[in-house]
Amino acid sequence: MTLTDVSRLRLPRAGREALQRPRSERIDGHAVPVAGAWWNAELAAARLPGGPVVGPGVAELSRGDLFADADRLDPGCDEDVLRFLWRVLAWGSGKKLRLNRRRIRAVAADPPGSAAALRAAVHAARECPERAYEALRPGNRNAIAYLGPAFSTKVLYFAGGGALTHPCAILDSQVAATLKNACGWDSLGGNGWPTRAYVRYCELLGRWAREESARLERQVGVDEIERWLFLP
Repeated sequence: MTLTDVSRLRLPRAGREALQRPRSERIDGHAVPVAGAWWNAELAAARLPGGPVVGPGVAELSRGDLFADADRLDPGCDEDVLRFLWRVLAWGSGKKLRLNRRRIRAVAADPPGSAAALRAAVHAARECPERAYEALRPGNRNAIAYLGPAFSTKVLYFAGGGALTHPCAILDSQVAATLKNACGWDSLGGNGWPTRAYVRYCELLGRWAREESARLERQVGVDEIERWLFLP
């Protein structure tokens, strides 16, 4: 299939209108119910660092919570980077726990190697989507088994700590479907994206964010556009 010329794509009117709502409401306050007891028990059983994922009585995690995690993260500490991964997975999964036990087992098979891949991704994410994506998807395969693009890009996104200039955004099948059906990106595909496709995606959202920043006379983050693509 011929690659779509993303330089010609425009953010639909509905996406522009969504940006009228406060960022604090749409982004920082975007909370998801999580299966905290399950995560805490599974990590304890696997004897992996980074738990507990949530404390007693905590029923949900928000983007704002994970931004705070990123700000406190010591990338040199294996326990810190693994805890960051668990909390990103918990937020991204919500109550749907499919494949998460396999992801835990994959990390348990090589905790130092998994932490090293995460460390490289977190380090690169604030500057270079290409290097960041390659750290978790080298050669279009998963550096950590079962940690595919939908979840690895969540790690890259949250590594930015909510910074408006952060270049990495979440890419999953729902976002890809909106890009195809509402925006005209016919060649993107629904999953398993190669590095170049992710880079083109981040570049597109970056352009849209700059255009909307000029229109609204405020700085718009790429995540504000990703949020609409996920739930148009």
